[in-house]
Amino acid sequence: MATGPKTEEGKKRSSLNAMKHGLTARAPHALEKLAEELCVNSREIHERMRDHYQPEDALEEELVKRIADCLYRLERARAMENRVMCRQIDPLRPTTSYERITRYERSIDVHLYRAIAALEKKRATSHKKGVKTNSPRSIF
Repeated sequence: MATGPKTEEGKKRSSLNAMKHGLTARAPHALEKLAEELCVNSREIHERMRDHYQPEDALEEELVKRIADCLYRLERARAMENRVMCRQIDPLRPTTSYERITRYERSIDVHLYRAIAALEKKRATSHKKGVKTNSPRSIF
């Protein structure tokens, strides 16, 4: 009689069995596995955004973190989209997975631009009050 995995590592591994695309995964071990499979490094993205925006306080740090999270999620979505397209039989008829990824990307875009706008608005407000801010360089 099989009772499933007994070790922590085995339990983590088996918890990934039902994962279809991983776009909404939250468990740290699932995110690590996805990053490994898709060659997307969240730390690198976070460091680049921190270097780019150079946050000056806790609020700016959180907004930069949110921007980096969105960019990381978009990279994951692009990688998943490529995987789906490579497996797709008829490229003219998108699969449900492809459509789901596209909706997910649109949602992330909204969150990304909201975070950028909030950071820019905060910096503009701080600048009007005479608080010194670092001006961000273009990220695109």
